[in-house]
Amino acid sequence: MRITVREGGGKHIRLIFPTGLVLNRVTAAIGSVQLRKENISISAEQLHVLFRTIKDYKKAHRDWKMVEVQSSDGDMVEIIM
Repeated sequence: MRITVREGGGKHIRLIFPTGLVLNRVTAAIGSVQLRKENISISAEQLHVLFRTIKDYKKAHRDWKMVEVQSSDGDMVEIIM
């Protein structure tokens, strides 16, 4: 997973995370607890199934842009799986 943030003034931030580190059972369990605090009821198993689906889709579509946003003043955020 690559996260890129560019400001209109020329500053760039690039973060690279292994997808397996971000989308796994431990993250699903932690995410489930945090979502429950926000009154969103999604079980850890449901999140794990979602994460597995995202990883399978990533294998089929290597350069999938999950998020691509550009503001009118030149700021840009891009998340590539």
